[in-house]
Amino acid sequence: MHDSLSARLGRGLIRTLGNTIAPHGAGDGRVCIVNYHRILEAKDPLLESEPDVATFRWQMRLLAECFNVIPLYDAVQLIGTGRMPPRAVCITFDDGYRSVHDLALPILQHFKLPATVFVTSGFVGGDNMWNDRIIEAVQNLPAGRLDLSELGLGTYSLASLDDRKLTVGRLTEASKYLPPQARFDLIKRLELMVGDHLDHGLMLTPEMVVNLDRAGIEIGAHTISHPILTSLDDASSRMEIEGGKKELEDIIGKPVRMFAYPNGKVGKDFDERHTRMARDAGFAAAFTTRVGAVTSSQDRFQLPRSRPWDKSPFMFGVRLLRWLAWDERHGGHDDFDTHSHAPDGKIVVNPRVLLTAFHFPPQAASSGIQRTLSFSRHLGSNGWDPMVLSASPRAYGVQNPSQLASVPANLVVRRAFALDTKRHLGFKGRYPEALALPDRWVSWWFAAVPAGLSMIRRYKPQVLWSTFPIATSHLIALALHRISGLPWVADFRDPMLQSSYPVSKPQRAVYAWIERQTIMRCTAAVFTTHSARDSYAARFPQLPAAKFSVIENGYDEDGFGGAAPVAVVPGERLTLVHSGVLYDTGRDPSQLFEALAALKADGKVGAASLRVILRAPGEMDDIGTLVAKYQVGDIVKVEPPVPYRVALQEMLGADGLIVFQGTPFNTQIPAKIYEYFRARKPILGLVDTSGETARVLRTAGFDAIADMSDSAAIGQVLERLLGQIRRGQAYVATEELIASSARTHRASQLAQVFNRVVNRDT
Repeated sequence: MHDSLSARLGRGLIRTLGNTIAPHGAGDGRVCIVNYHRILEAKDPLLESEPDVATFRWQMRLLAECFNVIPLYDAVQLIGTGRMPPRAVCITFDDGYRSVHDLALPILQHFKLPATVFVTSGFVGGDNMWNDRIIEAVQNLPAGRLDLSELGLGTYSLASLDDRKLTVGRLTEASKYLPPQARFDLIKRLELMVGDHLDHGLMLTPEMVVNLDRAGIEIGAHTISHPILTSLDDASSRMEIEGGKKELEDIIGKPVRMFAYPNGKVGKDFDERHTRMARDAGFAAAFTTRVGAVTSSQDRFQLPRSRPWDKSPFMFGVRLLRWLAWDERHGGHDDFDTHSHAPDGKIVVNPRVLLTAFHFPPQAASSGIQRTLSFSRHLGSNGWDPMVLSASPRAYGVQNPSQLASVPANLVVRRAFALDTKRHLGFKGRYPEALALPDRWVSWWFAAVPAGLSMIRRYKPQVLWSTFPIATSHLIALALHRISGLPWVADFRDPMLQSSYPVSKPQRAVYAWIERQTIMRCTAAVFTTHSARDSYAARFPQLPAAKFSVIENGYDEDGFGGAAPVAVVPGERLTLVHSGVLYDTGRDPSQLFEALAALKADGKVGAASLRVILRAPGEMDDIGTLVAKYQVGDIVKVEPPVPYRVALQEMLGADGLIVFQGTPFNTQIPAKIYEYFRARKPILGLVDTSGETARVLRTAGFDAIADMSDSAAIGQVLERLLGQIRRGQAYVATEELIASSARTHRASQLAQVFNRVVNRDT
């Protein structure tokens, strides 16, 4: 059998994840019971939920190689003993189709896998089951409309294959709960329309039941006629349960020990009366169709049993691991819970949230660390206890260890192994692009997913949160969400795909896939700007508007240390400061330099009256070259990075602050803008005047805004602003704006999103 590298890697990863989240001896010993009905020779569009032989084969191979498949009766005996093997799985089939004998049995024997078949005894050697007769009738009816109104079942379209699928689903679901005679009348009506009694011999014969038993396949009971037990009186229900057991025992000549409820929905298809009947009939256990894994806390006569519907081997295995590790555990708390106290003195246990973020101290190349850092500091006072999954510091090209002092001492932080492809795997700055998709830190995924699963298992968070950039952060959260089933809040901040980024076609393709998977699968999506939110809402109109939220960036008061701004001293030189990275595209200071040169030539500014500080602009030599080109070196000073708190103090001491944000960043707002608000300083906005940053500045009341590509406009606005500053008339942020821009307020907004996705009262 052809075995691709990706398939081998997938199975290896499933085993690794399984050892992480469902190790031997963990908990009370859980087991997943997977359930099948028919196995098809070839795919059938009207039986999409039933696997064909090829699909069943890869599923059994995956179970054989990645899980411990044990007999169902043995699993029941091992529950609660502490001797259940890790990654335990049982295989079952319902109803008693001959395809189990003809198609499934050879595959089970090839992989040496045990199984149990729950047989509906009344169909052994007889007609097809009622649901199969409905399917075959709908398959064979002519195109048009199916009118069953005289039976009280309405009309149905048979114009297309999709219509027939819908008709089969609706008729099958409705028929489950019809009285037996009404169901028989429906089937006869359908077959009369077809003109034939449709019976293709789908069910097991007595000889096949015996062959399965002799091959080591356990035979379980599934009633005589597959009724909905709650639709019967007690005497009829007891006859179905006990009679099915006896008829099968007469066929195989040995006790039948297991029972499965027809249709299996707890409280709807059976209730406590029927669990007592199954127990009284002498069964060792009985099984439902509830999703999840079996645990020792469950009633032996209401054990869950279902099948992963995933179409790929990896996700099929991941679904089983998810059930083994977390089903029914999400709401729990343990010794690691932190507590706060309500005003009445009672202890309050906060739910947890797992924050996945690449940009976290001591990373120092992006101001994005402040967003995650502030949430980790302030969510606790808003009812959520955070913990952080980040990357090993080796992945950071630029570090600032002093930032570690801002990380709360009691915050749980897990730093998973990660490399920078360019620095660690490249040669002279060159590296294969395949090793940097979706980004240069994709290696983080391989360590972060197991680390995150370990944190979920230990601390039991109720929500996942991830932030972009980098794209790998969302990729990690996607895996954690798919495996754990926890609600996921994806913090996009800015759009992932932009007109000028990523440039590489392969990277754009991977970004697009991650973006779509994230926006479709996350429980809530958060953006830092209204325009970013609106762009995603327009691109994904099928998603509800309530899924999208805006939580802008903000400032952290602790960084300012409560300091007040320094007042302007009349007659002294004015200082304007820009703090942060500048780029050739979107944040190019050339036109500012040209405007300064023109003002200088006209005698309106000079070294004695104005100083412009560009703090930590990135490529300092390149910026210095531009300064020299425009001959404004006596006014403009290009300065290196300083610690974050020092940079904030510099803002407080300035007379005005500059923000650059050109067209490529029109849907973004630089985080520093909120620190500028808190500094209570005039702001010179060099922006695309139609962009989001211009909108925010205008809404806040600032009017010193100029198109950053127009040196003449910059010169006019700058001259006017300098005059206002000297006269003490320049506009600064209001106290209301400053309060709403605080990171503490942003954390309360995020807590509200968490409350909403878990339906938690606030």
